Amino acid sequence: MPRRRLLSYGVLAAGALLVPVAEAWAQAVETRHWQGFTAITRQPEQVVAGTIAEWRSLWSRVGASAPDVFEPGRMNAVGIFLGRRASEGYSVNFLSASRRRDRIVIVFEERMPAEIMMAQRSSPPSAPRPVAGGPPAAGGGFSGPSASFAPPGATANLGPPAAASRPAPQPTSPWAIILIQRADLPVAVEQRLFR
Repeated sequence: MPRRRLLSYGVLAAGALLVPVAEAWAQAVETRHWQGFTAITRQPEQVVAGTIAEWRSLWSRVGASAPDVFEPGRMNAVGIFLGRRASEGYSVNFLSASRRRDRIVIVFEERMPAEIMMAQRSSPPSAPRPVAGGPPAAGGGFSGPSASFAPPGATANLGPPAAASRPAPQPTSPWAIILIQRADLPVAVEQRLFR
C-alpha cells in the first residue's frame, strides 16, 4: 500500500477514536430554568442546591414559593443572582449546561442595557476643549472665549435646572435559577465575559 494512503487511514482511525472522547468531555445536560429582574437578595452570589431546604432557600431569595418539581438525590439546582443594578435592562442570560470531565458546568453571561454596551466599545478620542482665556480687554474685562464669564465678585444668575426628559431609572436585581436533571457530579458555574 502506498505510504500516502496508509497515512490517510491512520489519520481517519485516530479521528474516529477521538470522537467518543470529545463527547465525554463536553456533553449537554438536560435543564430547566427560570429568570427575573427583582430578586429580594441584593448581593451578587451563585448558590448550588441539592436538598429541598436549599431549593426553597433559592426561591426565598427571589421572593417566590418554590415550584414542586425538585427531586432530591436526582437533581441539583443553581441560583445565579447578579446583585443590585442601577437601572432596568440587566439580565442573566443562561447559555449552557454541560458535563465536562468530572463535573457539570453552568455557563451564563450578564446582559446589560444597549447604551452601556455601546459606551464600553472603544471610541475615538474627542477633540480637546478650548481653555478660557485671552488678552485683557479695555475696561478690565477679557476678550475671546472667556468674555462671557462674570467679573470677579459678581454673582451668577442661574435659571432652574432643565426638567429630566426620562423618569429616574428603577434599580433591579436580576436572577436565574437553573434546575439540573442529574445529581451525580459536582456543579461549577462560569460567567462568560463580553469582549
